[in-house]
Amino acid sequence: MTKALHRTYIWTLVVVGVFIVASVGSYGWEYYATPVAERNDHTLHSQLSPTGFWGHGMGFIGAFLMTFGVIMYSLRKRWSALSGWGAIRHVLEFHIFLCLVGPALIVYHTAFKFGGIISVSFWCMVVVVASGVIGRYLYMQIPKTIAGTELSPVELHRQIKHIRDRLRSELGVEEAVLEEIDRWSGGIQESARASLLTTFPRLVIHNYRQSRRIHELIRRLAQTPSSDHKLEDIRLALVEKTRLQRQAASLAITQRLFRHWHMFHLPFAIVMFLIMVVHIVVAFLFGYGWIFTAQ
Repeated sequence: MTKALHRTYIWTLVVVGVFIVASVGSYGWEYYATPVAERNDHTLHSQLSPTGFWGHGMGFIGAFLMTFGVIMYSLRKRWSALSGWGAIRHVLEFHIFLCLVGPALIVYHTAFKFGGIISVSFWCMVVVVASGVIGRYLYMQIPKTIAGTELSPVELHRQIKHIRDRLRSELGVEEAVLEEIDRWSGGIQESARASLLTTFPRLVIHNYRQSRRIHELIRRLAQTPSSDHKLEDIRLALVEKTRLQRQAASLAITQRLFRHWHMFHLPFAIVMFLIMVVHIVVAFLFGYGWIFTAQ
């Protein structure tokens, strides 16, 4: 998938997700804003209450999207026979899309009313979604090939050296500038032994500072007339070099955080799905089967 096609793919997922969530919210705004004690008399109660047609349906659809998203990604990641079904990175992005839209629909299903054991599942879902966003961020910090396999440190440093040589010999970037860039990733290595609670914020801050430094460096280089025709090539090479350089410097930290993230993310996901299954079974037993109940 080319960069342009990938960008289109991502923006399509974003637009579809926002459209779904915003459409339901806009349609049911008056109902959801009505006090719980007064909702029985609202004209949309038969549609948007947890047992209403659309309210009930959003619970089933949301649960299906989350379940399908988890199973799809897990099978793609662990079953080599599915290696031809798209790059793991793109499957992960679709998994994230499903596991963001699904919980949003489940929140609408509850009509923003949480209680009993369902509240446990809801807060587990909130933790799973939030930690999933963090996990995605960490995943993007680990250097990978186009196929999605992790780069070895040797290959990573080889790529960094290749880009550095290109910046100097082909694009004419001065050695002093390259040495300045080489020093940018030094600070993150000092966080390797810090506590987990402080390591992730430091990593985010460090990455933000890197982006600001690249912007400032490009601005400085833009003031050099001789580099005008090469400026975009220099910018792309600098972005790639600093990205790989940052990943190389923070690799041990990122892998450490990722291991602990799995230990945190998985238990909450299991609890959430167990309670969700119990909830669905009980709903069926009480005759709330949505369109699956014989009329």
